[in-house]
Order: sequence, then C-alpha cells, then structure tokens
Amino acid sequence: MSSLPQTVTAFVGAAVLGVVSAAAVYVFEHYRQDKNRHAMAQDLVRLDNELTKVRKELEKLMQKQSERSARAKRVKNPGKANSVITSTTSEFMSTGDLESSDLEFYDVSDEESNRSMSNPLEKALKDIDSKLNEGLNLSECLEKLEDLCLEYPENPQLLWRIGKCHNKIVDTLKDDKDKKKEHIEKGLEACRAALKLDPKLADAHKWMAILVGARSDLQPIKERIKDGQLFKHHVDVAISIDPADSSLHHMVGRFCYEVAGLKWYERKVAAALYADPPKATYEEALDHFLEADKIADHDWKENQLCIARCYIALSKYKEALEWLDKAAKVQSTDAKDETVDEEIKALLKKYSSHR
Repeated sequence: MSSLPQTVTAFVGAAVLGVVSAAAVYVFEHYRQDKNRHAMAQDLVRLDNELTKVRKELEKLMQKQSERSARAKRVKNPGKANSVITSTTSEFMSTGDLESSDLEFYDVSDEESNRSMSNPLEKALKDIDSKLNEGLNLSECLEKLEDLCLEYPENPQLLWRIGKCHNKIVDTLKDDKDKKKEHIEKGLEACRAALKLDPKLADAHKWMAILVGARSDLQPIKERIKDGQLFKHHVDVAISIDPADSSLHHMVGRFCYEVAGLKWYERKVAAALYADPPKATYEEALDHFLEADKIADHDWKENQLCIARCYIALSKYKEALEWLDKAAKVQSTDAKDETVDEEIKALLKKYSSHR
C-alpha cells in the first residue's frame, strides 16, 4: 500500500484515531489466522503510524485556531477578555472556525464524513441483510462483512451480522460437528466484540443467544445447562431492549418449554450446578409463543406448532388441534417448514380423536 494522501489519512484518522478496538482485534486476528494477509497487517501498522502523525498535526492546528478565536473574541468583546474558551474537537471542525485552505487539507466536515461513511455502508448492509435472510451466498457475505470491518472499524453493526452469518452457515452443515463448532465459536467471538462496543445492542444479544443455543445442541448435559443460563441472560436483555421483536418472544418461549420439560435427572444436574436452577412452566412458554404470533408480520408455521405443543403438554387437546389446523394451512417456504409439516401431520393424526 502506497502512502495515503494526507486528506485521506486525516479523514480515516477521524474515524479510527486512538486505541485498537474490539472490532479491529477481531478482524485482524481473523485475517491473520484464516487468510494469512501478512501484507495487510504491515499496511495497518504503517497506517497507524501515519494516523499518529496526523493526530499531532490536528492538535497543533486546533491549538492555533483556539488562540486565533480567543484573540478575535477579545477584539469584538473587550469586556470579556478573560472568558475561557473550551478547545473541543467539534468547535474547531466547523466551517466557521477553519479557513478554507485548512478544510481542503483536512477534509473533516462532520456532514461530509457522515454522508460518505453511512451511505455506501447502508447500501452494502441492505444487500447483505437480504442475502442473509434468504440464506444466499453466505461465504461471500461473510467475506464482505470482514472487509467492511477493515474499512469501517468500531462498528458493532458489522460484527453482529458476522455472528448471524456464521450461524446461517451452521444451519447449512449436516453432520460435521467440528465445522459447526468452528463457525459457532467465530460467531460468538464476533458478537462478544459487538457487545464490547455497544452493550445495549439488541441484535448482538439476540445472535449471541442464538449461537449459544446452537452450541448447546452439541454439548453434554452439564454444559447444556450452563449454556441455557447464558442463553436466557442474553435473550432477556435483548427483549428488554426490543420487546416488539417476535423472534425474541419465540426464543423465550422455546427456552421455557425446554426447561418445563426437563427430565428428573436433568433437574438434578441443574440443581447441583446452580443454587437457583432455571425454572419455567408450559403456561409461560405458551404466553411467549402467543405474543410472538400476535406481533409477527406473517403466518409463522413453526411458532403455531409450538403453541400446539404447549396446549398438548397442558392436556388442552381441542385448542392444540385448532392451532395445528392453522399451521397446516400455512404454505411451506423451506426445508425447515417441511420438517415442521411432518410433525404437524403426526400430531393431527395422534390427537384426532379429541375433535
């Protein structure tokens, strides 16, 4: 990489000036281990040195401008000559304070920075979100997200999407447990980095919980119960931030259903691990599934099946059959729905005598 023009260096400096973030650590390590981009690592070091120089130049410019502004104000307001003028970044980055030549050199207008930083990123994320939701070109999406992390550091929105992408890839793997574990751990790593940057980001908590849930399927019972506690923590935080997310209510419903159905020996293990082991009822699970159905923007076949399961567990078979009938009428859209259809047909046949 050739030496960056000073205007570009200053512009990038406004975004990444300072310490190495959790996002930068994540991306650098990932590229070092998985893609062997040693040349890029060297470029990043050179860039960091250039940014350090630019920061010093900016500080000098700010100091000079502070003195110039102070002199101007003393001339205009001699009675306030002793007033203190705060030297903040925002005060000295406006077009009113900097000369046109300074602006051309440093190019740090907030409006221009936000426009150039947000629009291309928003467009890229919109395209990535569309592909992720459809489960398309997942490897390509992952590579694009990692490249964007280098271009836009300190951005948790990129990191939780990396976690989501790894989880989507896990869904495509069949019996390769090692590969599943590898993608799950990388996804968890990305979500942790996102939460370090923004602890109140609902999507980061949501995909952290989903990945923990995926990991628990590959764990022995002791680790499964520990992961259950971790899952519940993150999904509770996510739902407290975004209570209108139907998928979060579905996730809590599934957790409550699983806990309510723990076998006696599983409860013994849970009691040995925790002074206050997880507790839940089928009624609690049902409440969350019903809420998910209420706020969902589409007919959700799997959630309707879960509602029927709860009614069956509560021995309310007529209600269960009503929801099974609803679910059976919803058109299947993917392989997962086809699996759900098989269970719906089996339950309809098993409990048909209760009509």
